[in-house]
Amino acid sequence: MEIMIDIQTYSLIFKILFSLSTGLIIGLEREHRTKEETFAGIRTFPLISIMGTLSAYINDVYWSGILYIVFGGLVLLTILNFYLEYQKDIGATTEIATIITFMMGVIIYYEHYYVAAFIAVITTILLALKKTLEDFAKKLSQEDIKAILKFALITVIIYPLLPDRYMGPLNAFNPKEIWKMVVIVSSLDFISYVILRWKGTKQLWLTGVIGGLISSTAVSFELSKLSKKYSAVLYSALFGIILAWLIMNFRVLILSGIINLDLVIHLIIPMIAISSVYIVIILYVFIRNKEKIIEASSKDISFSNPFEITSALQFGIIYGLIMFITKLLQHFYGEKGIYMASFISGVIDVDAITLSLSVMAKEGLAQVIAIKGILIAVLSNSFFKFVYIYIFGDKYITKVMLYLLLSTAFITALFIFIY
Repeated sequence: MEIMIDIQTYSLIFKILFSLSTGLIIGLEREHRTKEETFAGIRTFPLISIMGTLSAYINDVYWSGILYIVFGGLVLLTILNFYLEYQKDIGATTEIATIITFMMGVIIYYEHYYVAAFIAVITTILLALKKTLEDFAKKLSQEDIKAILKFALITVIIYPLLPDRYMGPLNAFNPKEIWKMVVIVSSLDFISYVILRWKGTKQLWLTGVIGGLISSTAVSFELSKLSKKYSAVLYSALFGIILAWLIMNFRVLILSGIINLDLVIHLIIPMIAISSVYIVIILYVFIRNKEKIIEASSKDISFSNPFEITSALQFGIIYGLIMFITKLLQHFYGEKGIYMASFISGVIDVDAITLSLSVMAKEGLAQVIAIKGILIAVLSNSFFKFVYIYIFGDKYITKVMLYLLLSTAFITALFIFIY
């Protein structure tokens, strides 16, 4: 008797093997984590995933309703195990993971392979990072919890409710487009703030890196004051400021790349050229003053919460006004008007003009004009930050940062002339 295997059988075997693999990922973590006999481990989790796939198959082909019976039995089993383990205060993580694994097997049967793999990886990461996540959660203050909720309000609640159409003078205002820029900037700020709360600001170089993502202007201001007040942190503060300026350049590339990939391909050359000078100076400062930087003061630097609703509204208003001013000046002065708007907005905020010109370039503005405008904004912002350093910082820091400012001005002027 010859056994014939049709395409449906091959498909089902593939689904079973896929279920086995995804369940095995979670099972490996659980087996490694638990030092003693556990409710579910490296063998049980793959079997639960396969059980989900087979239940969905039988429910679909042979016996409608078995999926609910099997799932109900699994839930009862996990509840019973949780009750038996309750006195040990182990928690319900493994029990919940088993239910997720079963559901993962079900969606694999319905060929949602990527979703199942994604769930398996995310679940395993959450299980593996138990200690890290618990330590991080314990460090959070009430203000941090509020910040997370406000970020969720900004990104999840408000954005879908806004109208997606251009309105107002010169059709410059699109509420949904404006708020999308708020979401982009808030997301970067959120990531930076989480890292800042996780690692703290004990190392000034880390303050420069994270602060550059939040606000290089704030870093320049805070570390300049610190360098003048505490001579012991002079070189460490300088190192942090240069890093913040460097990170800001990459932030510009990230923001423009999110909106307009074609624009960032041309913008990357001048920004890398500017950043290369920063890197050379950073290495020079670090090599000559390595011990002093490493042994720098452990003083924390205060950062305001970047997730206040008022801050998001302010950025949205600034972005909307800059978009309007840019289009207004373009209307009256053409290309020169955009450059005027870039210089003015660069003093206030580089993010807004970067996003504005990236959007306008996508809608028809010549890329070369957008590139020049962004470079002018970067130069304007650098000059404004240097003013802070000159007023509040140590003379040595002022001298070094003057070299950075002059190099930024030279490279910017060079590329504006070339383009």
